[in-house]
Amino acid sequence: MTGFQVHYEMSRTGQKRLSFRSLPTQITDRHLRLIQVRAYEASNFEGLKEMYDSFEPKGLESGLPPPDDQARLKWLNYVVSSLFNVLAIYNGRVVAHSALDLSCMPSCPEYLIFIRKGFRNCGIGTAITTVMKEVAQEAGCEKVVLTVRTANTRAIKVFKKVGFAFTTGIEVERDMELGLKPTKTGRRSLCRK
Repeated sequence: MTGFQVHYEMSRTGQKRLSFRSLPTQITDRHLRLIQVRAYEASNFEGLKEMYDSFEPKGLESGLPPPDDQARLKWLNYVVSSLFNVLAIYNGRVVAHSALDLSCMPSCPEYLIFIRKGFRNCGIGTAITTVMKEVAQEAGCEKVVLTVRTANTRAIKVFKKVGFAFTTGIEVERDMELGLKPTKTGRRSLCRK
């Protein structure tokens, strides 16, 4: 295809990775902590694993993160190898993780986000979700979808603030969708329709 140009940068470990204008960035949360927001690198694996190993409550959101140690490790390996991942880091510690499936099969990326206790309800979720919205737009996606537990009112508030809307009726879990207008970056869409 003409006009297709994938933007890569080299990571510190020498691996190619997709680059987006909105990353890396910094945010200041409600407690005035300076949080680094950047794309995941393989060198971040142990810190991310530690976040999920200590994450509570496990398994509450669609069974994620898995409560079983082996299942959690298998899931985490899948996520970091198959999805585009973004981390929020404070004082060298992973405090939040979000991911988009930019392979988009069959139609659009699914979004996930988890935030460590002590960093929830501080503006980090809104900031990271906004960054991931920009990433999806730049990747050429027309929409992003997610599933959220109906009782997770904090997350629902964040998702609505960024522009997500419900697409299903009231059940234990509900689907939400965010319509996007892909930016014109000279890239072919990474997302298949």
